[in-house]
Amino acid sequence: MTGRINKLFYGAALFTLPWIGLGVLQILTGRDWGGGLQPSWLLLALAMLTAAGTMFRVRIPDPWLWSGGAVAVAIVLSVSGIWAATGSGTVAEALGKYVKQVIQLGIMGAFVVWPALWTRGRERWRWTVVLLASGAAFQAGYGLLQLVEYYRPLGILAPLERLFTSNPAILSGSSELYLGDTFRHVPRLRGTACEPLYLGNFLLLAIPLTLSLGTDRLRRWAPAAVFGLLLLLTWSRGAWLGFLFQCLLTCGLFWRLNAAGAKRTRLPQARTIAAAGAGLLLVPALVGLLGATLGWDGLLYPWQRLLQTFSNQDWSNLTRLYSMEAAWKAFLSSPVVGVGWGQFGWHFPLLVDPMGLQSQFTWPVVNNFYLQVLCETGLVGFLVMSALGLGLLRGVWRRLGTPGGNSGWTDQLLVWTTVAFAGVWLQMVSFSQYNLPHIWVALGLLLAATREWDSNASSRQASLRGDHE
Repeated sequence: MTGRINKLFYGAALFTLPWIGLGVLQILTGRDWGGGLQPSWLLLALAMLTAAGTMFRVRIPDPWLWSGGAVAVAIVLSVSGIWAATGSGTVAEALGKYVKQVIQLGIMGAFVVWPALWTRGRERWRWTVVLLASGAAFQAGYGLLQLVEYYRPLGILAPLERLFTSNPAILSGSSELYLGDTFRHVPRLRGTACEPLYLGNFLLLAIPLTLSLGTDRLRRWAPAAVFGLLLLLTWSRGAWLGFLFQCLLTCGLFWRLNAAGAKRTRLPQARTIAAAGAGLLLVPALVGLLGATLGWDGLLYPWQRLLQTFSNQDWSNLTRLYSMEAAWKAFLSSPVVGVGWGQFGWHFPLLVDPMGLQSQFTWPVVNNFYLQVLCETGLVGFLVMSALGLGLLRGVWRRLGTPGGNSGWTDQLLVWTTVAFAGVWLQMVSFSQYNLPHIWVALGLLLAATREWDSNASSRQASLRGDHE
């Protein structure tokens, strides 16, 4: 019975991952408690509590313990940066913000560890992916409602929006496409995630994992196509870039599998998938060419949106540039240990270009997660993060290139979880709101996939040795 309750809570946590705009405490009490409690945070906590009797019997792999320890050391060392660098807040305020951010990072760590340890075996993997795909399907339905309400208000969306934008820690973002110097009367879909770029980032997790579902092409490709269309309608350039990278990476990883021996993977469709990924890259060029030929401006909007990235008048670009410039200056003020985890906001008004003072909300953010790590934890934290990330991806590349000794489903699982992880984390070059739980679930599932691959390979090797004997 306890196992069923635990699974129920965890499944609800997966389904509600993109409900980041819903503030649980705000809805229940009508007050802003400053924590930004999201539904999935509470649901995962309940899942962990109902499994407390078995949690302590699970052995965490030593490399994970060393990795977590290295991150903890970098975060702790960054405290000294509060005194080493000059900020606009008092030490007491800075320490309070530091503790709050450390707790928040610890919560995100739970979204890594739990999926990494719990997700094992085909049944649990399929259950996990179905829940994530169902969550994305809900976003597609909600996005469709936003689309209809934009062009023909029916009054249905207003009460739902009040609910799904009640989290004061997640600001509601752009709802209309802005190109050049004018709005184009085209909605930017954002689902329950409030920000189109956050919804796009979640879809970068959902699309590859949906493609890992079994061998039924219609069951995989139909929902993936719907999620891809929703991704397009977010008009998020960062998410588009992440998806483009995912297409290229898919080609590269399946090429790696074929180079190691396609027969062993039992994936005769591997070359087809790689070819489809390459062909997909031609679609934007063909759409742009068609729009230019026929004079249909709407077909050129995606290209104009991408070209807007290089505009020095676009305020979205300037916001990021001003904050990144300030973050770099903060890093230079304390390059070894950083200015302290969560401390960038105190330094922003002192270091930013005067024009950039109008570019941020109440608490400024770096708009680049990797630069945030460099700024707030210094070279110590940045080198730890780089070593762990590169080591993880190097391990994936080595596994996929191993000739023989594994089965097709774990190969495919490792490919798709790697593609999902890479796309989600690449987009974080353009934003630094790290308390979105799906970001860390992507990492946790990749760790789980590497364990699954290693376990399967060990079993097959033991079986081969037994047959030989």
